[in-house]
Amino acid sequence: MKKRGDMLRRLRDLRRDHGGRLRIAFALVMVVGASVLFWASRDYTVVAPDWDGQVRGIAYTPSHLFSEDAQKNIAPEQIDRDMNQLSQITGRVRTYTVAGGMDKLPEIARRYGMTVSLGIWIGPDLVKNDKEIQDGIRVALANRRVIDRVIVGNEAIMRGDVSAAQLNGYIQQVRDALPQRIKISTAEPWSTWLLNPEIGQNVDVLFVHLLPYWENADIRYSLKSTVNWYDDVARAFPGKPIVVGEAGWPSEGRTRGRADASMANEAYFVRGFVQLAMDKGWDYYLLEAYDQPWKNSGEGAVGAYWGLFDATGHPKFAFNGRLRSFPEWRGYALLAAILSLSLGLLILGRMPRLRQRGYMAMGGLIALVSTGLLGLIDATALEYIDPTDIVAMIAMSPLVILACAIIFTEGIEMAASLWRVERRVVTAAIAMKSPRVSIHVPTYNEPPQMVIETLNALARLDYDSYEVILLDNNTADPEVWRPVEAHCRVLNAQGGSEQFRFFHFDGVKGFKAGALNRALALTDPAASHVGVIDSDYQVEPLWLRRAMPYFASPSIALVQGPQDYRDHRDNPFKAMAYEEYRGFFHIGMVERNEHNAIIQHGTMTVVTKPALEEVGGWAEWCITEDTELGLRLFEAGFEAAYIPQTMGAGLEPDTLEAFMSQRYRWVYGAMQMLKRHAGSIFLGRSALNWEQRYQFLSGWLPWISDGLGMVVTLTALVWTCLMWALPTYIDVPMPALSAAAMALFATKCLKTLLLYPPKVRSGFKGAMMASVAGLSLTHTVGKAMWTGLFTSGKPFLRTPKCADPALFSQVLRVVWQETTLLVLLIAAMISMAFDRGFEDPAVSMWMVMLGVQSLPYAATFFTATVSALSNQKHVRAPAAATAQALPTEA
Repeated sequence: MKKRGDMLRRLRDLRRDHGGRLRIAFALVMVVGASVLFWASRDYTVVAPDWDGQVRGIAYTPSHLFSEDAQKNIAPEQIDRDMNQLSQITGRVRTYTVAGGMDKLPEIARRYGMTVSLGIWIGPDLVKNDKEIQDGIRVALANRRVIDRVIVGNEAIMRGDVSAAQLNGYIQQVRDALPQRIKISTAEPWSTWLLNPEIGQNVDVLFVHLLPYWENADIRYSLKSTVNWYDDVARAFPGKPIVVGEAGWPSEGRTRGRADASMANEAYFVRGFVQLAMDKGWDYYLLEAYDQPWKNSGEGAVGAYWGLFDATGHPKFAFNGRLRSFPEWRGYALLAAILSLSLGLLILGRMPRLRQRGYMAMGGLIALVSTGLLGLIDATALEYIDPTDIVAMIAMSPLVILACAIIFTEGIEMAASLWRVERRVVTAAIAMKSPRVSIHVPTYNEPPQMVIETLNALARLDYDSYEVILLDNNTADPEVWRPVEAHCRVLNAQGGSEQFRFFHFDGVKGFKAGALNRALALTDPAASHVGVIDSDYQVEPLWLRRAMPYFASPSIALVQGPQDYRDHRDNPFKAMAYEEYRGFFHIGMVERNEHNAIIQHGTMTVVTKPALEEVGGWAEWCITEDTELGLRLFEAGFEAAYIPQTMGAGLEPDTLEAFMSQRYRWVYGAMQMLKRHAGSIFLGRSALNWEQRYQFLSGWLPWISDGLGMVVTLTALVWTCLMWALPTYIDVPMPALSAAAMALFATKCLKTLLLYPPKVRSGFKGAMMASVAGLSLTHTVGKAMWTGLFTSGKPFLRTPKCADPALFSQVLRVVWQETTLLVLLIAAMISMAFDRGFEDPAVSMWMVMLGVQSLPYAATFFTATVSALSNQKHVRAPAAATAQALPTEA
């Protein structure tokens, strides 16, 4: 019968494994298919008129100019190569300057039978302007048979380099020096001509720039817009000849409003404009012959991509035939399939068995992350990437990697919590004889009445073999600890035994861990188990009867109950903190228990005395000695059990400062552990299995991300200042990089909002309270993470109990750093709005990112306000009735 039962169990396991594999396979097929379809959907046919490769004219700046310095000395041979190529598609070129070797161009163009519209650059430097004009006149006179027009200034009025009167003076000066056959003009966007009609009084012809991209125009209506703008100028200057001085569209770069920079859009616009200009009889120059990578620093990334040819002279698109919007989609689809499949096999294959919805949800998350990563690659894979974008990508890459890791870990926990098929079973059995338990209560300078209430609760335990060791360490005032000592004598007299043993020691080293090690040395030799209770905790009578049966399995060395709090209804601040705590004990600890990787949190805990002694007792070097002990027990091969049932309740922090101090200690101690146990966590140098290592590391990742997020905030503020101070050299980072920071924030908040209602049963209100309270600790967590990584001697931070109410001014002093950063982030958003506007989606995304980064600091300020108002309204009852405090190890 036993063999038959074992066989049936194995068959059931095989069927479950087979069913799980089928569910994973189905999810992976859907994920890979969705990824491929997404990238395929980005490619569609773009219909544009064919043209024969001949254009009326083209704006020319030499090829191979990859830096601004390269313009200063252009070799005639380079110009010759370009003219040889351009003469195949046009007979006319327009230039912008005669400096840097461009004065040689007319002579070279003549050899190829080309006509030149000569540009004279006008800038803010009046001395340079005079030299440029003299050189331009000299070149025009020397090449009067080749030059048909001279353009004095290019968008000089739009940039504000000179006034209209100054520009008219320059135009007249050139007009007087050259023969009438050579027509004189200046070049400005159509809107500048309409706003400054006086600049047209001395020109022979209007050079009008029609660039719908810079007007945020939709590509579908771009040609219609050019017609409207041309007609507006014609009506404003009746009788004046008009030449379209620039018409074009960029092939790469950022989106402006509805204007999307892409190769397909450039091809569509250029081919359509050539046909339109032919139908309308317009004279024009396309912008431009070659891509100009050096313009990245002046016009943003898009400035480099207006050429018909790339910077090395290769055609960027076909002049006839159908166009594709995203011809590279197959490569991206293949990468998406490989990445989604690889991540899916890695993640889904190692997850616990889930219902199909769980696998589909995780598969969708994998697809989103894969698509996001490839979208980031696509957005940043510019042919001529700007150095500032390289810096931004390097700076943001750790955040992107961490964001992906946290998105996955949070998704895994959520999927497992909602759709796990099986749960871990820990054998529990009531022993024939109750094991003796030594309960340790360490205290330091605690309110005596609060400790007395804790002892009274322990006296009511429904268990027949236990002792209580209350060890007061280093309390200087005898009036604090002597009432507790006296109460132990009273309890012993009532019980007729020496069940409650009080000790007071001075000069105890090692903080709480040192006190617990002292208590361990004083433990009754007959005790086989050690329990630990915080000095403010009032346990339920059933605590030990509920916990001890789990030690029936010899591998179980630790049984842990959740922390709970009895004062969460006292005021709104404590209600917020309470909801924030509950998520860990009702979600995180429950899921960690499935993998034998719970966090020992120092109260409501029972550990076998032999295991405690085997691993060396409590670590006095670590300020989170409880969690560190739990990790060492797992490293030694022991198991633990978690009972998700309230069996005792303590007191919450009374003030925001205490709340923050407590979290600082948790995080700092975690970083101490991460450094000390790196070999076990990362290299497997212990009995920890991969699931336990994953659980500990994934539990610390959100804290690490908060530390990195603090760096991102400071970097964003500095970057915004540089964009304001050096707009020519520092541009807004790419939207995809900003999206990474926002995705990380959204993931953390969504997990809380989605899991709290069903698992914590807090409702949406409780989830929101938990989110705000958790966000308010972000800066504290970030500081503790960095301090913990780079220091090791941080003293133990005791969370005060029964603290006095804090005034609003006192609370603000506590959160002055967060308040300052909040103000700076808001100022940065406002400055960006005024300085850059909302036309560029990258700028809008950057402002949104700044807003997202400000939310944790706003949450801190809000929580500080709630804390201060709660303390003002809260009237304390006598200490004997409602002594309130926060447990030392909580």
